[in-house]
Amino acid sequence: MTEQTSILGPAPVLDWRRVLRTLAMSLAGACIAGPLALAHAQSGDFPNKPIQLIVPYGAGGPTDTHLRVLAQQASQILGQSVVLDNKPGANGTFGAAALARAQPDGYTLAVLPASVYREPLLNKVSYDPLTLSYIIGLTDYSFGLAVPQDSPWTSWQDVVAAAKAAPDTVTIGAAGPVQTPSIVLREVMEMERLPFNPIPYKGDSDLAADLLGGHVDAGILSGVASPYIHSGCLRYLVMFTPERVPQFADVPTLRELGVNAVIESPYGIAAPQGLAPERLQVLHDAFKTALESEPGRKVLDQLNQPVNYRSAADFAAYAKQALAHERSRIEQLKAVGVLN
Repeated sequence: MTEQTSILGPAPVLDWRRVLRTLAMSLAGACIAGPLALAHAQSGDFPNKPIQLIVPYGAGGPTDTHLRVLAQQASQILGQSVVLDNKPGANGTFGAAALARAQPDGYTLAVLPASVYREPLLNKVSYDPLTLSYIIGLTDYSFGLAVPQDSPWTSWQDVVAAAKAAPDTVTIGAAGPVQTPSIVLREVMEMERLPFNPIPYKGDSDLAADLLGGHVDAGILSGVASPYIHSGCLRYLVMFTPERVPQFADVPTLRELGVNAVIESPYGIAAPQGLAPERLQVLHDAFKTALESEPGRKVLDQLNQPVNYRSAADFAAYAKQALAHERSRIEQLKAVGVLN
């Protein structure tokens, strides 16, 4: 049988070297794209809608100010808006309570302050702080004892002397009554036998206003005090920090003065129990980048707060330690009659 010829002409001759080269390039591209595609598939195209971030304090305070900057930075990284939802009250535990009811899909987050580990020991709550998905630890408040600029006191020793000379007349305001500043103030009074008259406040903004108005003698204030100090309206006498803070390097700490008291009040971001590790990592990386960004560091400087980064694992470990510490602290305060 003779070879047939097509009316379209002879069949083309394949260039096998070109075919093999094209195939090799396709396989190489697949090898490179494969892991990226797999990672993208594992994150489930997350996020693909706005993320709610519950801030358990009112708008305008230091926590809200900090998180608004981080939310803006994280939104740019994630490609979706991070929307703040301010829910003040309940000693800062509304966020943790909301996480206990939310779906673990990564679209509901909350700021967890130190009070979430204390409140379950004092009242019935709807959440278990040890079952949440911890994402990232962010920072810590820096507290100091502030007085008005025209106060006659220039040191911690002056305040102590005034209180001993006229017991129960020196008023010191602090967020409380079961928030960390008030509890530490009570601990100092017990340790040092100091007859202060402690005044609990809902928050630092209210306390700062009363301090400026002359309604309280002194107040334990966080970064809310910074602009008033720089403008010459208030002065720090002593810091409740482990070490001196750079912004007020001339102000000593209580520990330097022989009083072993520090206000440790860190906060970070968490999600409901059961958040997928891939989504948790996406959120962690975005907020870590936001925390360490220039705007993120700048706002912390303005608030007189340090970067206190904790990884997800470190933040979860801190939660266990904090709960144990608060249990011991509450027992001691109840033993001396400070708490019922």
